[in-house]
Amino acid sequence: MEELWGIVDKIVSSRGRKLIKYHYFEDVWHILLNDIGLGVVRAPTGCGKTEAATAMFLRGLANGSRPWLSMIYALPTRSLALAMQHRLCNALEALSIDWCTVTLDYGELFMVKPYLAGDVVVTTYDTLLYQFYGIVRRGYHVLMPMSKVSSSLVIMDEVQLLQDESWYAMSLLPYHICSLLQLGAKVLLLSATIPSLLLEEIHRVIRSQRLKLRQVWDEQLKTVDSHDEASRGNLSVELREHELPSGKGLLEVLRDLEIEERLPALIVVNSVKKAVKVYEHLIQFKREGKLEEAIPLLLHSRLRLRARHDVESVFETSTPSLDPEKILLVATQVVEAGLDLDIRLMLTEVSPIDSLIQRLGRCGRRRDGLAIIFLDPEAGRRIYPEHILRRTLEHIRGMERELALSVRSLGPAQELVDDVYIREEVEKLRMKSRALIHRATAWIRVAVDRMFSRLGHGTSSPLLRLGQELICWRAPDRSYYDALTRGMKVKISVKEFRDNVVRLSIRSPNEILPAVMHKIGDRDTLVELKIEHIDKGLEVSATMLKPLNPPSNRRFVLLLNPDYYELKDGVELGVVDPWHKR
Repeated sequence: MEELWGIVDKIVSSRGRKLIKYHYFEDVWHILLNDIGLGVVRAPTGCGKTEAATAMFLRGLANGSRPWLSMIYALPTRSLALAMQHRLCNALEALSIDWCTVTLDYGELFMVKPYLAGDVVVTTYDTLLYQFYGIVRRGYHVLMPMSKVSSSLVIMDEVQLLQDESWYAMSLLPYHICSLLQLGAKVLLLSATIPSLLLEEIHRVIRSQRLKLRQVWDEQLKTVDSHDEASRGNLSVELREHELPSGKGLLEVLRDLEIEERLPALIVVNSVKKAVKVYEHLIQFKREGKLEEAIPLLLHSRLRLRARHDVESVFETSTPSLDPEKILLVATQVVEAGLDLDIRLMLTEVSPIDSLIQRLGRCGRRRDGLAIIFLDPEAGRRIYPEHILRRTLEHIRGMERELALSVRSLGPAQELVDDVYIREEVEKLRMKSRALIHRATAWIRVAVDRMFSRLGHGTSSPLLRLGQELICWRAPDRSYYDALTRGMKVKISVKEFRDNVVRLSIRSPNEILPAVMHKIGDRDTLVELKIEHIDKGLEVSATMLKPLNPPSNRRFVLLLNPDYYELKDGVELGVVDPWHKR
């Protein structure tokens, strides 16, 4: 064990931090050393789960005796995967491992897809599962990623972010895990706020599949719950019954809190529209001299890729363009995981309890912090399931102390999460997609057996995640837009194209957002982009489509209507409202 602690020490020391020997690390290493298929690790935020999960494989790389063919690290979002790739590369550098490959596989445009190849692979859940089941690469090409996964350590992190409004992904997760175990992969599931109900379902599904799993592992599942307290600053939590204000009321709140003395600060709201409104008021206050030191920034999911990266880099690079100690960041749910924030003051709208605990975890990480939660239920309406939000409100009133402790200790966090996510409430969520869940789980149960048969390759696969994402491109100059809508081709660099990608979430494949509609002549038109590589760049052309005939290809790129990408005084606000026709 001391050799493993030495590995962790080198990694954390390279990040300017001291080694803390959390007791649960050795429980995780016990799972990895023994014939146990699945380990579920629950520990508070900032408690080193990544180092605990990866140390054994990294030790194997360092001494030339790796215990698995590769390590596959899966995360829910692209931004988290990109941040984890950087983190693991830094860990390898700290260990003087300069010969191994670290690949990133997350379905991004223009990437050379590694198809899970590499000594260390960082990927998203979607990419891992679609490739594992052979959906991305049909025919027997599936054998390459499948055989790779079957002899690897698969780490599934931040699993709480898979949750959707119908408990759809959470319903499928136990069956996906069984598929991985059935082929021999070693799996670690990591989270700070995984509901006990989900663990019960994983137990149940594994028991139901035990005949398939019995010859693979001596013990299928072991749970590790951390009893350590995270080493972090003290967090104070205050609850306020009214809404989080956005205008003059916000300025009064900030002044009462002496905001200039509490930077860096974070304001988290539940919608892009509210985030933009708050940010615009902060910019106005700054212009009027009512905010002196604070530097307002905006972060949400509907900014173009470059604009979002510029904000994130303030916190993630060693030479930021702005002083991170002066930042007043306005953000949506995108800050709930991934960004290494150390906030002294946070104002947040109420959200479901697991989401709320993740938000609280951004505050007071290495120094004392204050978090104020505004309990207006309207703030989460039509964004989160109403009954989950209501149950969260019922269970957090008067629980300021428990909320403060939830970021430090697993026990209070687990009790809060389990009080909200009871079986009755989860079944209400499932009602919306019960037929889809039944079809998908029936397919997953036999997917591994059918991978080697003609029947398996001829069977259409179900959705593995609800919802869909539109990949859109914002023309960086009006001349590009005009040329494309007139049927002309434009030439552009790969970087400039990638920097201007905007991703918009839609509820179904047939949903048409006004933000991707264009008035060409007297008709409303969709513009699909065709992208071809040429010397030193890309050539982009356009195909005009009727709105009733959206592209069927999952990887299509649509031209964004420039009127929907908002700017104010040269500052990018992003796509604020893609649903309403202008």
